[in-house]
Amino acid sequence: MKRIVTLVAAAALIMGLAATASAELAVKAAGTWRVHGNVLSNFGDFNDDADDTYADTFTVQHRMRTQLRFVYNENVMGELYTEYGTATWGQESAAYGAGENEDGDAFHVKRAFIQFRWPDTDIVTTVGEQDITFPSSGAFSNMVLGGDDGSAIAVSAPITDMIGLTVAYTRLFENATVTTGNDADAFLAALPVTLDGMVLAPWFSYGIIGQNTDLNTDDETANVWWAGLGFNMDMLDPIVIYADFVYGSADDGFGGLADGTDGWLADAMVEFKGLDFALLQAFAAYSSANDDGDGAMPNIRSDWGIGGSMVNGSAFTSDLGGANPGFWMVGVAARDITFIERLSHDVIALYAQGTGDAITGLNDDGDTVVQNTGFLGDLALTSDDSYWEVDFNTRYQMYESLAAIVELGYGKPDLDDVAGLTTQRADDAQMKASFGFQYSF
Repeated sequence: MKRIVTLVAAAALIMGLAATASAELAVKAAGTWRVHGNVLSNFGDFNDDADDTYADTFTVQHRMRTQLRFVYNENVMGELYTEYGTATWGQESAAYGAGENEDGDAFHVKRAFIQFRWPDTDIVTTVGEQDITFPSSGAFSNMVLGGDDGSAIAVSAPITDMIGLTVAYTRLFENATVTTGNDADAFLAALPVTLDGMVLAPWFSYGIIGQNTDLNTDDETANVWWAGLGFNMDMLDPIVIYADFVYGSADDGFGGLADGTDGWLADAMVEFKGLDFALLQAFAAYSSANDDGDGAMPNIRSDWGIGGSMVNGSAFTSDLGGANPGFWMVGVAARDITFIERLSHDVIALYAQGTGDAITGLNDDGDTVVQNTGFLGDLALTSDDSYWEVDFNTRYQMYESLAAIVELGYGKPDLDDVAGLTTQRADDAQMKASFGFQYSF
């Protein structure tokens, strides 16, 4: 409580000083606060016999994100984006009587940057800690890098009324214990094109990954690059089409692969908006892989997901994060099903299999599947393995800014036995029931 009072007082002081410093300065606040409970079974380990507190448990959690923008005028502004949580009730910082220095996910700065327009131009520069998500069609997000924040500088400018240009540099990681080969840097160039009824988003990224970073296990610097295209088209109204294609290649050592890797991803979604009571979707994706791990697209942190599902789609914390290369997927969804005012439902169904070749035994690292073949969390799929999932979510919009949300999900893998393995991989069903409140302002 002492911490919260101190933070509120500090925020009030900042706003007061800002108001007196300049009559032109405006402070704008936005945010998303949520409190929710989770009932989980075999969540993430798919194992009825596992003896741990995460697979079968009930937890209550909260997270508060608040965005403050200090806008001097249309040319200059700064943003301070704070986050408290995600905190689990009864644990660490959310335990009864927890002190200021209690370990755990407590209050921290999520983003802090300056954004300004170069004088007498339309060139906009954003510098500082900001969202770093590579471009995509908008249907699935990006599998290479996305969904989190980091330190970067990004410069955007219009070339014509239809074509823009964005270039960016980010230092992803730096190992402070050594002085050589200790950095992981990435560069990005994107050329968004907006046409009548169509948007194209071609992009290219190049990374230099030092040998003394967690992303590189070789004794030399690893180079990695990606080229991608995001596409969406609404000229066929009420049909909207989204698609992405990405190809990437990495040197030896990147991601722990001795022989490097190169591979690709293609995904697509078709939406039908012609119904008054629902939005219909069909989607598919394919990401390459093979039997020795060098056929999968390299990636750093995936943000790829299916909204509303356990594939990086929960409004709370009850999903398994972004999907990683090495699978194909098909699925359908009916969203915003509404028959009663302010009450809506989503239904999602999906099926996935691995694209890496089947295996006959353990690999050098002791895993039961090939390196760099992934899907969700610790669930990696070969071409003989599959996973299917059904989700049913409900949202009651109590007020314009406050919603009550219930998420129900069931996911079942079917994993092939591995010859020579004494204990086979668990493939029991995982289930979730999450419920809570979300306040957006």
